[in-house]
Amino acid sequence: MSSIEWTERTWNAFVGCSIVSPGCKNCYAMRMAARCAAFGQEQYIGTTQKVNGHTVWNGRINRAPDHKFREPLSVRRPTVWFVNSMSDLFHENAPPEWVREVIEIMCRTPHHTYQVLTKRPVEAEQFFRSNTDIVWPDNAWIGVSVEDTKRLFRIDVLRRLPGRIKFVSAEPLLGPLGSIDLSGIDWVIGGGESGPGARPCEPEWVRNLRDECLRQGAAFFMKQWGKPANNPLASQCPADAKLADFIKTMDPHGKGGALLDGRLWREYPADANLPVR
Repeated sequence: MSSIEWTERTWNAFVGCSIVSPGCKNCYAMRMAARCAAFGQEQYIGTTQKVNGHTVWNGRINRAPDHKFREPLSVRRPTVWFVNSMSDLFHENAPPEWVREVIEIMCRTPHHTYQVLTKRPVEAEQFFRSNTDIVWPDNAWIGVSVEDTKRLFRIDVLRRLPGRIKFVSAEPLLGPLGSIDLSGIDWVIGGGESGPGARPCEPEWVRNLRDECLRQGAAFFMKQWGKPANNPLASQCPADAKLADFIKTMDPHGKGGALLDGRLWREYPADANLPVR
């Protein structure tokens, strides 16, 4: 099972990535990959390096062992899978034949739901132009990460990609997105950054995102505030209390809480057809 609130399991057919925009700076997956490599998990070996004392991706992409690459084929229970949480399906160094295999597996397992999130929609568009025989299945959602206004162009590209359900992950949200155009977008995930070096996420940035979703008819999912100081409830913390403990008590949802104006926003697209539990 996954600890990511908006999915059930992760499926990493291949692993490894590289930093492409500010949202990548504190990526949890880089640190996790280094730990996995240290524990001898072969697919992670060589995918990271140390730069100025920090672990970062180095652009190497490794294929997972076959039983991991083909894992969804062996799972009969309808499951929601986050695809390549430890990579990017459309990374420029990912062999196209691997990407084709992943899509084939998604096509062969219509009882599952797949969530594909990329920071490389331009590369995704190039992939589809070069592989015109590819049929993107209806059970595979496709989304882009948008952490600030300079990355809004990714949504424009997303609208041109195939996919029955399209979504935006504004997490970590690093600045206000303003009057974001959500036409053709079914779902928006918002949230602040967590972990070492987590950056601020202002409540008004998230409120604006939620309000744009309400105005334009996109489902809104508030994942987390990230570091406790981002949570609007932080201003109510008593002087003699530890902020992290206070937030955990008052808002025990996600990392740093997830309540927004007293409500837990955990919406999914109306046409999601998710497995019934």
